[in-house]
Amino acid sequence: MEPLAAEQLEPVLRVIEAAQSLAAGDDVPEMLASLSRQLTEFLDASACLVSVVDAERGVVCDRAGYARPPHRWEQAAEEYALADYPRTDEVLRTGEPFSCALDGTPIDPAEARWLMELGYRSLLMLSLPVEAKPYALIEIYDERPRPFTDAELRLASALTAEAGTMVTRARMAERLEDAYFATLGTLAAALEAKDAYTNDHASQIADLAGSVCAQLELNHSDTRIVKLGALLHDIGKIGIPEAILNKPGPLTGEEFAVMKKHPEIGERICGPLKSLRGMLPIIRSHHERPNGSGYPDGLRGEAISLEARIVCLADVYDALATTRSYKRAFTRERCIEILRQDTAKGLFDPVVVEAFAAYLAEREETARGRR
Repeated sequence: MEPLAAEQLEPVLRVIEAAQSLAAGDDVPEMLASLSRQLTEFLDASACLVSVVDAERGVVCDRAGYARPPHRWEQAAEEYALADYPRTDEVLRTGEPFSCALDGTPIDPAEARWLMELGYRSLLMLSLPVEAKPYALIEIYDERPRPFTDAELRLASALTAEAGTMVTRARMAERLEDAYFATLGTLAAALEAKDAYTNDHASQIADLAGSVCAQLELNHSDTRIVKLGALLHDIGKIGIPEAILNKPGPLTGEEFAVMKKHPEIGERICGPLKSLRGMLPIIRSHHERPNGSGYPDGLRGEAISLEARIVCLADVYDALATTRSYKRAFTRERCIEILRQDTAKGLFDPVVVEAFAAYLAEREETARGRR
């Protein structure tokens, strides 16, 4: 058997390279956006749109697209009903690819209207299944009334299948991570149950800190560390006497000195666990302050990790917004006012505070819209 010529190997190598690029990501929307770009370039087409399917509602939504100039995809494209596009529905139900062109041959009227509206003349549709169910629709467009060859279809199908495998792995990882978070949350709650005020404290702070990460556009890996660190940030309180933890009034200087040991105790508890080492700076430094007045190390400014600064703020906000035996919960507006005043004194990172304020304002606006 003769070896493949260079021109025969080239498409295969491009599929392998594209698959490796997909495998490098762990964020599904980014993966789908990368797939749309690769397929456009792969088939020398004009554009590609990858749309997630909501099979239960029978609609297509959450699109990720790539288009060569002057075309572009709007980020917030409206969803549409599959019932209005019979061919699209058929591709998703059967898994069989479908292509058409505005070249005089018969074409589904709905697809023809869609092509003319977008300014394209050819369309290739493929289904991207995940776990044996339609997950996304892939639409490859061209300004030319071209046929898509069998070889092009096989290569596009190979890359699409690889993308399906990557999405499956990512979703499995998400489920495992959700279970991991739930387990750690249960552990944190159990260990903190001795503290009357921190029974659900860790989970609340993890949610708040994760929302700040999203506002700051941190990547998935950093956000994961922040949320896990937030779950475990007060784990060292297991080593603090309950009489101090649950004292109804202010702590004496001696009692506060004991309380201040909990970040170091937490670091010692989690230090031997390799999977938790990325959270150690959060556990140890979530009481540090940019002006150097915090503990246990008196760190200043950026010597305190961003992750620890985020958890610190979420921790303080939760305390302000929660009713305690010695105070009532403050309103959102009053909490932000206090945080900004303390930021001016060097107690918090101003960038983190403003990101947090923006998140809270958006959350309240969303809540008002649902009423």
